[in-house]
Amino acid sequence: MVVSLFSSISVIVQAQVYPSTGTGWVLPGSWEAPLTTSALDSANDVKRWEAQHADIVFGSMQDKVMNKKLISMGYMYSQKLDCKPGKPTAWLSKQSALTGLDLEDLYLHFSEDTQLEAASISQGVSYLLEGSPFHVILIRNGNYATARFPLTMQPNDELVVLSSYPSNSLVIAADIAPKVQQAIALSSPSEGIAQWKPIHSDWQHDQGEWQGSLDIQYPWQSSSARIEGRELNTGKQALSDGLQVWILKLNWQANSKVERVAFKPWLNYQDQRLVIPGWDSVNDRNQDGVVSDQEFYSRKNFKASARFRHQARLIPAGHMWPGTCWYRLNFGNKLLNDLHAKWYRYDWEQQGLSGAYNDDMAKLLGNNQFTVEAGGQLQELPFKAGNDEASLYYAKQMADFLALVKTHTKTHWLAANISDLNLWHYDGWPQALRDVVDVWLREHYLSPAMGLDRLYRYWDNFALARQGDKSLIMVSMKGGRSQVAPLLSTAWHQDIETGLALYYLFNIPQRTYYHSWNAGFYYGSGNTTDKNWYRQGVPKNWVYQPSAMLKVDIGQPTIAPKGHRIVSWRNKTNDVDIKAKTSSTMLGDISVAPANWFWLYRSGWGSDFPRHGVIARQYSKGLVVYRAMNEPNNTAFMQTKPLRVSLPGDYRRVMPDGTLGASTRYLELGGYEGVVLKKVE
Repeated sequence: MVVSLFSSISVIVQAQVYPSTGTGWVLPGSWEAPLTTSALDSANDVKRWEAQHADIVFGSMQDKVMNKKLISMGYMYSQKLDCKPGKPTAWLSKQSALTGLDLEDLYLHFSEDTQLEAASISQGVSYLLEGSPFHVILIRNGNYATARFPLTMQPNDELVVLSSYPSNSLVIAADIAPKVQQAIALSSPSEGIAQWKPIHSDWQHDQGEWQGSLDIQYPWQSSSARIEGRELNTGKQALSDGLQVWILKLNWQANSKVERVAFKPWLNYQDQRLVIPGWDSVNDRNQDGVVSDQEFYSRKNFKASARFRHQARLIPAGHMWPGTCWYRLNFGNKLLNDLHAKWYRYDWEQQGLSGAYNDDMAKLLGNNQFTVEAGGQLQELPFKAGNDEASLYYAKQMADFLALVKTHTKTHWLAANISDLNLWHYDGWPQALRDVVDVWLREHYLSPAMGLDRLYRYWDNFALARQGDKSLIMVSMKGGRSQVAPLLSTAWHQDIETGLALYYLFNIPQRTYYHSWNAGFYYGSGNTTDKNWYRQGVPKNWVYQPSAMLKVDIGQPTIAPKGHRIVSWRNKTNDVDIKAKTSSTMLGDISVAPANWFWLYRSGWGSDFPRHGVIARQYSKGLVVYRAMNEPNNTAFMQTKPLRVSLPGDYRRVMPDGTLGASTRYLELGGYEGVVLKKVE
């Protein structure tokens, strides 16, 4: 146990790769063989190098042994499941079937028809808008094959249609309409199908397609895709993982060309609006799980038009990543919360993970996810979607769920990505949600030309550390010299050198981890291109991390040297300015770990926040300095005349290749330039 010289935080000392700070990777993967360096020969060499040059990973090394040697935090998005089921949904659906739980209770639903504004719709929603089956299998002469449309069906052929949701209407583009059979599950649905039951179908031919209304036997139980011990599967991993599906079998009495098989969609997207039907169980008078035609046209609640409950699930239309489709989850069911938490325990054990980081924790039920034009009332919560009140309530529920995950997994590495969001300034993030997180990903938090004004306001890193949390601080090259001259090698190396000096201003031993990246948001371990390095074909993490500089031991942060003025922090909120010296342990009523920044130079002493200056931080074996003006990313300031500043002792500059310059008591600094120095013993 050691006690920091600059705070009263007690931490357990962990072994780390480099002497003066921990380091980490963000979403490594897609390793490639280097093309323009002989230092590493293969993709495996790159992967091994990464495993040896970081302490933590946000993501996975995609190797259980490597993950366990590091602190690897996998990816999680606890507030959603994908519209097209993947591994988590498969596991949850199988386990819920085994325990007799209704997985539909894990989703949030609209209780009334809801219209959402969506200027654009993610391509991933097409799975629902087109009514696509989860999988279609052609059975011919006893052999299973994935159905590739168009195809010609022969009288002895069969199509098995597997769906991730129940439906009672088909849309088929074919010469003639098929006969339909319904799969009846065994008493234990996870064991598969007991039999096929022929069902009556009413078909209408319209615009070259058959619209079929199916006389399904209800309640219709989902099952695993197995019959008589054989998998009804031709390569879908989710089916092999036990995804519970609703299954139909089609066959034609004569040869027929079939071009498409789909379910009738229930979502409507047009004029930049998505309409999601609401579900009200009072409309399902016989409580068999479906609103029949008779029940629909005489329903008690005409504001709810969903035929099945799943049709009312919340989709954050217009606010999803490209190519994705998400359902918002319900944190109000204790039994399913427990099952959901067990999924993370299972998944992390399988991958050798220490924990995971939850993405988009500020994107819940507010108007940054749901722009409601009509309707919006939630079934499981006493709120409408699209407002701060609903989002705050949901955030507190989410905090309770994440605490449950920690109980099941015993992790101390539950993380969240908040970029540069200051949690003390964000009302949508309640105290409970802040308290449950152990580690923070500060994506693109620092940049070479970030300027003084941001430094004055970046006290929140020290507040998070004070409450015992860890952070990975990413230094991005955004706005730096390499953005002005992307093909100039010296520009890239100077940005990385400045970025490391900036990071060392924020470094708190055993609490912070360093990551150096380019200006983009697409991470990975592949090779550079002409857009993100001056030379193509070299591994990104290998060139972005200044490994040689990191090997130089500058010790740990200490108090400022005597005779130097201390830099102040600034907390401006609600038009009230609160300031405190960076040597303080309190900023107003907020507890912070001291940073002990001091001035080597500043333009005037009339304000605590000068417009130009050189900020420094002393280490037990070194010094870090950064020159900037208030304004960020000023290209003219990059060309400003170098400024000569005195140093508080004899130091040698740490060069990009890890060598040390000559001993000096003076330093020439350009605009937006940072330097790491080694103390002369």
